[in-house]
Amino acid sequence: MNRELRAHLHSTGYVVFAALTLLAGWYERAGFLPWESWGLEPAPWWHGLTLAAMAGALAAKVRWPTLALLCGAGVVLADLSFGLSIGVVLCLTDLIYNQVLRASPAQVRRVRVGSLTVTAALVALTAVVDAGLSPLNALLLCVGVLFVPLWWASEVRQGYPAMQDRALKERLAAEREPALVAEYERRRQGSIEAERRRMARELHDVVSAQVASIALTSGGVLHAEPESARDRKALETIRATSVEALEELRQMVRVLRGEEDGGAGELLTEVTWEQVLARGRASGLSIDVDGAPPALPPAPRAVLLRVLQESLANAAKHGDGAARVELSSGRGALTLRVASPLPADGTEGGLAATLSGGTGLAAMQERVQLVGGRLRTEEEAGRWLVEAVLPMKPGQP
Repeated sequence: MNRELRAHLHSTGYVVFAALTLLAGWYERAGFLPWESWGLEPAPWWHGLTLAAMAGALAAKVRWPTLALLCGAGVVLADLSFGLSIGVVLCLTDLIYNQVLRASPAQVRRVRVGSLTVTAALVALTAVVDAGLSPLNALLLCVGVLFVPLWWASEVRQGYPAMQDRALKERLAAEREPALVAEYERRRQGSIEAERRRMARELHDVVSAQVASIALTSGGVLHAEPESARDRKALETIRATSVEALEELRQMVRVLRGEEDGGAGELLTEVTWEQVLARGRASGLSIDVDGAPPALPPAPRAVLLRVLQESLANAAKHGDGAARVELSSGRGALTLRVASPLPADGTEGGLAATLSGGTGLAAMQERVQLVGGRLRTEEEAGRWLVEAVLPMKPGQP
């Protein structure tokens, strides 16, 4: 169960118990009522108002533990001004326990000092003013409400140092072990799955684009009449593409063996924008480019190049031999649009379905989401459009 949800369930239990104490009549009228001097007559339902305010403080205890404790203390003071509600006071113990667990050591020391100050003030007040509570009872009340949750939370922070029974420690550890093992296994499987997806993206991007380029180039040559100069140029392009693919595969193997970091920048670290465009043109595409990328952090830069590479590879394999690349920036985001005409042979719908269901687009979608961007792919006015919006580092154009 989520820890924050569990904390809120605990708070709900305290509020429900406090409401039951009010219904059961577990409250007392204060002997000293400042409200009487103002012409007001406190009623039992006033405790319902303070309980509602305490519920609000409990709702904020996870994210703002200190603020919740201060508000809860104010609610208890307001409640004590016209009586004593056991349920509202018990809710304060949960806020103290929560604050000591979550706060910094300096804040915990302030809570201890504040508890001592409140205890001394309340004992002194009951000794001077007849409020229906003896000094001893006031002391015991403060110990139960303020110091017991404070002490227990301090013990929890330190790993239960007061628990000296070794057999009990071992039994509690054995009870916790299955949950810890299950959590560890869940995280391990999540890490393995994330790494599998990452390597699948890399294998697809590294192998698919280069092999597709080789296949398209060689296919074009094989389906044409022999021509020495053209064929030699095609062979040079095939060799250069295969060498690049081999080098990136070697880099991937080094990452898998742990010989180099495969972090946010991933494996497209040495390839440039111009090189990706050159690969697309070498595969036979006519590419019209509008814009150039600014300086980007490694992760968005790698995603930008991967999206461009996959979009051009799809345009070369499935499009009409042309593509338009547009790059624009604004409002802290970089937008890449790659549009390629669909074949004019009546197969647009089938081709769009093929593209939208491919593993390449799924990999692009994952990459873009990992850096906080968004990807749109669709058929638009006879073109296949890929639009990626990537966040840029603050301060970049």
